[in-house]
Amino acid sequence: MTTQNEMFYDLNQTQSNPGDTNQIVIIPDEGRCRLPKKKDATGGKKGKNLAKEKERQKVTKKMKRQLVAVQQRKANKLTQEELFASLAEYQLDAKKLNQLASSSHIEDARFPTKIKVFSSKTVLPTLFHQEEPTLQHYYPTDDESSDEEELGRSDSIQVDSVDSTCNKEEVNKCDDSLSNGSKITTVKRKRVIVARDSEIEAKRSQLPIYSEEIPIMEAIDENIVTIICGETGSGKTTQIPQFLYEAGYANDGQLIGITEPRRVAAISMSERVGQELGAPDEVSYQIRYEGNRSDKTRIIFMTDGVLMKEMESDIMLKKYSAILIDEAHERSMYSDVLIGMLSRIAPLRGKTSNPLKLIIMSATLRLEDFTHKRLFPVLEPKAVQVEARQFPVTVHFEKRTPDDYMAATFRKVCRIHEALPDGGILVFVTGQQEVNYLVKKLIARYTILYYKSKDGHVCLHGSKKWKRKRLEETEDLKLEDFDENVCLKVVKYDFRGFRCCCTRAVRFNLRYVNLLHSTIPHPPKDCQPLYCLPLYSLLSSEKQRRVFQPPPDGSRMCVIATNVAETSLTISGIKYVVDSGFEKRRLYDPVTGVSQFVVARISKASADQRAGRAGRTAAGHAYRLYSSAVFQTFEEFSRPEILNKPPDQLVLHLKSMNIVKVVNFPFPSAPDSEALEAAEKRLTKLGALEVTTKNGKTEARITPLGRTLSIFPLAPAYAKVIAMANQHGLLPHAILLVAALSVREPLIPVSSIRGESVEETKEKMTQLLKMRREWCGKGPGRRLGDLLVLMRAVGCSEAERCIMHGLRHKAMLEIRKLRTQLTNIVNTSFKQSTDVVMDLYLPPPSDLQVQLLRQIMVAGLADHIARRVDRSCDNQEVPKGAYQTMKLQEFVFIDPSSVLYTDEPDYVIYQQVVQMKDRLCMQVLMMVDHEWLTRLAENYCDFSPVDPEEAPRYDAVKDQIVKRVEVTFGPLKWSLNPVDRPVPNDIMLYRYFAQFLLAGEYVPKMLAPPTTMVRSWAKLQKRTETLLNALVSKEVESRLIAEWHKNEDYLLEEYLEWLPESLHGQVTVMWPPMKRKSSKMGRNKFYTRV
Repeated sequence: MTTQNEMFYDLNQTQSNPGDTNQIVIIPDEGRCRLPKKKDATGGKKGKNLAKEKERQKVTKKMKRQLVAVQQRKANKLTQEELFASLAEYQLDAKKLNQLASSSHIEDARFPTKIKVFSSKTVLPTLFHQEEPTLQHYYPTDDESSDEEELGRSDSIQVDSVDSTCNKEEVNKCDDSLSNGSKITTVKRKRVIVARDSEIEAKRSQLPIYSEEIPIMEAIDENIVTIICGETGSGKTTQIPQFLYEAGYANDGQLIGITEPRRVAAISMSERVGQELGAPDEVSYQIRYEGNRSDKTRIIFMTDGVLMKEMESDIMLKKYSAILIDEAHERSMYSDVLIGMLSRIAPLRGKTSNPLKLIIMSATLRLEDFTHKRLFPVLEPKAVQVEARQFPVTVHFEKRTPDDYMAATFRKVCRIHEALPDGGILVFVTGQQEVNYLVKKLIARYTILYYKSKDGHVCLHGSKKWKRKRLEETEDLKLEDFDENVCLKVVKYDFRGFRCCCTRAVRFNLRYVNLLHSTIPHPPKDCQPLYCLPLYSLLSSEKQRRVFQPPPDGSRMCVIATNVAETSLTISGIKYVVDSGFEKRRLYDPVTGVSQFVVARISKASADQRAGRAGRTAAGHAYRLYSSAVFQTFEEFSRPEILNKPPDQLVLHLKSMNIVKVVNFPFPSAPDSEALEAAEKRLTKLGALEVTTKNGKTEARITPLGRTLSIFPLAPAYAKVIAMANQHGLLPHAILLVAALSVREPLIPVSSIRGESVEETKEKMTQLLKMRREWCGKGPGRRLGDLLVLMRAVGCSEAERCIMHGLRHKAMLEIRKLRTQLTNIVNTSFKQSTDVVMDLYLPPPSDLQVQLLRQIMVAGLADHIARRVDRSCDNQEVPKGAYQTMKLQEFVFIDPSSVLYTDEPDYVIYQQVVQMKDRLCMQVLMMVDHEWLTRLAENYCDFSPVDPEEAPRYDAVKDQIVKRVEVTFGPLKWSLNPVDRPVPNDIMLYRYFAQFLLAGEYVPKMLAPPTTMVRSWAKLQKRTETLLNALVSKEVESRLIAEWHKNEDYLLEEYLEWLPESLHGQVTVMWPPMKRKSSKMGRNKFYTRV
């Protein structure tokens, strides 16, 4: 029998029917064979233009057919939900279906599928005319478009008729490859049916994103990365996790993770989604110190850092089926790093049977930062736009931008409250001092009074209920029943936090603002009560939750907030938004390393976010306290946080994940390469990184110390303080100190204390400063400065004591949580004989512990050392109390609230430098002894070369041969006292050591003076070379006693050559010349020098 490869086609034979496809044969080809083409002189095809021919052949017929099939499928496509719904109308009950019998097997009995004669053991060859007409050994030519590769070509392309269409799997493959250009694993998930309350379902149906569920889920299912841009109030945060849950992404124990930039948002959103889903146990939250995650959890809201920490143990995030990055436009540092990591993890998981979906959500997002090729080199994210806000918002600009935005804000709120219909007011200002100031002014103008009627009902003075009760009482009012003492009760507000919990970034002209009240008329008598609440990040969680509760009946809610209310949080009932147009930013200078808070204009994206808060429950109004011309000067988007913070901790974290080249990390907005290099240099001086050369490339790799530091959720410098404190019982004190330094503003600034009058303000400030100086004490403990004040303050955790001592209660609670976390890390990561116990009432450190803590702080924060400028030695005019830091050219000064303000020590360590008016002030200081710098901060010292003419000396304490050298500290070359440095390790070091060995006065007389070892003619004497070679062979330039413990006869023969023979016996008996010999030595005798 002739096989297919043995049949040939006679080219000379004429075909009876050229159109018959059965006569087509395939000639086997060993290689790629082409018929020669005639070319003209120009190199193209004869009579044709090669360029135009390529243009016409870009779209092949095969591509046209497949594209038509794809378009036909999309046009007639029915979603899975619609098919199930239509089938459910005609489907019988399960009981009736079980009663039906199938008759499909009746035919199988009569006509078996396999005939016995043609069993599976005998396989007939396929006849020539039965083969499918295929074109084998096909290779694309250079004239064909490369786009055909995206259509999923194979080794052979079917030559079917034009009417033939691709099957469903081929069309899906073509569709996916056209959209992403990469293969995506499709997982069939079982849909979850959720039974919700009718009221909740009605509220969900009113959200704009509710009607977009099918397009959004199709985009998520068909793409690895999806970017969802939805207007504020569209319901992205609460609804998309529920879409994924219902689509089966939480089946089989998998999790749906949502990252939030703020803890408040993570907690509130988990409660909201759990309530809407009807399964609170399956929706949890996890933040830094707390969480309610359990085995039943299927949807988890968390902060960015929590997911980053989880990636350390599970880099591929195998527990998760979908990760949602919420509020990506805020561009927090960890959200940017997460997106960079997931841009590599998601495509890798997409090739497995357990793919991971990455969904990036935001209201205002610059798509260019999240779609560039460096971030996603192998795929292009799918962008989905959710149009329309929940309710329309009318934006109002000022005709002229006011000079004092705080006065304009106060006037605008008063006009809205007194003239416009009901609806909550949300006011955006810069910081908590402005928040508390505005709340106090509004409360003073619109005081809430409770009225008790004759029938015993209590209502708000000025509310509709009060007006109705008053009208009823005045109808039958008699003169003898008139009572002047109407029972009015004033609501007492807690002003203690308003007076204290403030920053000093902005100072108000109180006299000007007081004069402002004369220009505003008094509110009308029937004015509705105004219920004012503050909202900022440093406010306690209990007080933050008050904004989510409804106001008292008959009153209007007014929330005065910072940009914490700009995103994530949804405050119900807000109809009016007052936007001051400013925000407080933390700017970081990568060159100087100084961070400072400045008040600056917001971006256009932030302005849109603020305006969107007014359209949550009804049509709203946004009042912008600036003109439209000023609005055009705003930046389009806010500056990412990763560009405004020191990248040291970020670089160390990436290095711990074996990312050597941090510069090549796919950041959405890459930090400056100089800032990353500066961070690597600082980490190298800290000992966390080590510069190595591999294959001719210089790289900074993480050291064992660096891996230890990366375990702690702290800045690397603070982590090193804990790592070095494992001695003298310092760990509890070091953990307490680092926890207090890591929490923002545990001590209320003295300058923010306010009283009812100027005299009362001065008295309160004086009392608080006196109390903190008493905490610092006297003696050696005082040199710890503000750090000791912090350590003593942590013991005051009760709310009343915190207010009395000028402490922030929320910060004290956060310090306690951080102490617990650090204590657990130390007990699980460090090898210790006993575990560290967190004592809430830890006693103050002793004098020795204070000194050791100061030394550890110098070793960890050497780059934060400042030196007092000597006014007598400098030609330029130096202000009193001026200091110089290692990086700043400007003078800095000690904060007047510091306990070291009057001491003015020569060297200090500061924690931060802030801008105060026209001065840069150092805060949280500690004294430094300059003698420590050369030993504890050696990497920052510059030692002069060793003078070869200077005579060395032997340091018995260090067991080294040293010479005196000059030393300077830091880049500004601060001069320090000369210090002893070891002699360079060369041949002269061994000669010096031999000289001091021979000059030890072990014996009364020697044949030659020891200085012979370092003479230029020393080689002429045999005994000098013999002793030198013995030292060099063992590399002994110090630590001679350790070598004698190994070999007690070491150097005996070489030493005897320098002595008369009469002394050989005496020296041999006493050898080695040690004060106390070990029991293993043969001559176990005590030796006393003569």
